[in-house]
Amino acid sequence: MVLAFVIVLRERQLLKTQLLTLLVILFLPSQVLAQSTADLQDFNSAYLEYANTRNSNPDLAREAARRAYNIGRRIFGEANERIAMLAINYAILLTDETESQSVLDEAVTIYQEIFGFGNEAMIDPLSNLGQMLADFDRTHLASQYYVRSLELARTHFGEDSSKVGAIYLELGAVALRAEQFDTAHSRITDAREILYSSTDPAARSNLVRADLLLGDYFLKTRQYEQAIEPLLLSLESLSRYPNADITLRNRIALIEAYENLGRSEESTVHCLFIGASRAFRGNERLQPLYTVVPDVADFTGISDQRDDLRIAFTVDEEGFVRDPVVISSIDSEI
Repeated sequence: MVLAFVIVLRERQLLKTQLLTLLVILFLPSQVLAQSTADLQDFNSAYLEYANTRNSNPDLAREAARRAYNIGRRIFGEANERIAMLAINYAILLTDETESQSVLDEAVTIYQEIFGFGNEAMIDPLSNLGQMLADFDRTHLASQYYVRSLELARTHFGEDSSKVGAIYLELGAVALRAEQFDTAHSRITDAREILYSSTDPAARSNLVRADLLLGDYFLKTRQYEQAIEPLLLSLESLSRYPNADITLRNRIALIEAYENLGRSEESTVHCLFIGASRAFRGNERLQPLYTVVPDVADFTGISDQRDDLRIAFTVDEEGFVRDPVVISSIDSEI
């Protein structure tokens, strides 16, 4: 095994050196000695371009990922975990789902060659692949790989294992994102049932997330009363981390449920907690925690002409708007 370093010689590239070095300090097989320095440089150039443009310029990132994948195969060989990851990077950026799945299956084939077909060690790579696809909103493909991971987890750990419960939970989250509400409810409730009976720390953490997802399901399907119980259960565990983003999202979900039920006093409690956890900076743009969309039926017969208004108001200690006054308007009659 040889530890290969790519040295950046040009002064104008100094700012990139640290990232580049992290990307290319790799334990390479001995056949790399036969590869030219140009291959290594081309690989690192392509990978760095992919990493820098993945979020800002998907077209450019896709071409860079393709180059890194093809060059990497020459450098590292076919049956290598790095090649599987390079294939996944490229496949996720492909817009054609059939082509994308073909490249993803190449990655899975590599994992199978390394770990063995149907081996327990395949569970996590398949789940990780599902997670990466879900992060890019490729929900259909994400579900397929999660299902394959689920089948292996059932075989190796049993139907009631926390590993199976965790994968059910991910399938529920993907279905909820895709607005497949019946499937989401089924998967999430299956996960909760399994995780509730498990005592390992990972299962307890996943149970909290299951409660949050179930609450989110009820909100999305406008079952506001049913949303409160699971959201309060998750908050019991998360309240020990009052400033965490997930805790604030939990409280915002409860605000939505209470406001839709006309229970503003209970909603205010969570507004105050959020206000206490986040100090306001003078140049910060305030964002509403919850907004109400007016019922258009209330405006029947009213002109649809639009005018600009400037309104002054007072926000009291509990966050309520008081004493609104119109201070300017295009329409002088208002």
